[in-house]
Amino acid sequence: MTSDRDPQGRLHVDENLKVLGQQHVYAAGDVAYAATDDLGNFAAMCCQHAISLGRHAGSNVAADLLGVEPTPYRQPKHVTCLDLGAWGAVFTEGWDRQLKLVKDEAKALKTQINTLWIYPPAADRATALAAADTMIPVA
Repeated sequence: MTSDRDPQGRLHVDENLKVLGQQHVYAAGDVAYAATDDLGNFAAMCCQHAISLGRHAGSNVAADLLGVEPTPYRQPKHVTCLDLGAWGAVFTEGWDRQLKLVKDEAKALKTQINTLWIYPPAADRATALAAADTMIPVA
């Protein structure tokens, strides 16, 4: 059975990231067409959404295997941080992209995002499991 896809080829998923029309198949990251909220916004193909999607999909696969309640994916807060090279960067908040930081201040934030926030945890079991918590706020 094939699943519905959006124009970018992403699989349609329910609020628990289960692929529509599939019994035990979940999708996350760039392959999931997932609603972030009840306002009609969908996860973008970016690390901001992929990290949380991965946490929720992994948790929900385990929940499915154990027969416990899944954790619905919701990520209503949206930000954009775009590095513009030597000029600096731009940081916006909201789906309507309200400008919050520019140039050096935004560049410092983008550097922190790239060097601290999106890197995988250290090779330590407790740290890795803590980073997989679906309740960690993203963005």
